Amino acid sequence: MDQASEGETLAVQATEVINELDAVLPRLRGARRAAVQAERNYLENNRDRLDYRGRPRAGEPLGSGAMESTCKQYQTRFTGRVQFWTTEGDEALMCLETFWRNGRWSLLFPHVPANFDPSRN
Repeated sequence: MDQASEGETLAVQATEVINELDAVLPRLRGARRAAVQAERNYLENNRDRLDYRGRPRAGEPLGSGAMESTCKQYQTRFTGRVQFWTTEGDEALMCLETFWRNGRWSLLFPHVPANFDPSRN
C-alpha cells in the first residue's frame, strides 16, 4: 500500500471508529461512558492530524524522529555525570534552551544585543 492510500485508509478508519463510538455511547453509563466519550472527543478533535497525506503539504513531518532527536539532545544537555537538577530547575533550563534554539532569546531578554550568544558566555 502506498503512503497516499494508507493515509486515506487511516482517515476513513478514524471516521468509522468515531461513528462506532457514537453508536455505543448511548448504552454506556458512568465512568465507562465518560472514558469512551473522552476518547471519541479526542479522535474528533484531532481528526485532521490523521490526514497523513496532507501533513507533508502542510510542512509537517510524518514521523516522530525530529521530536525524538530533540528529546535526546535535551536529555544529553541536562544530564551529566555530576549534574542533578530539581524539577523546577530542569524546567527552567529547558525553557531557556528552547527559547535559544528557536531564535526567540530576545523575547526574554530584549535589552541583550541581537548577536549575543549565551553559549559563548
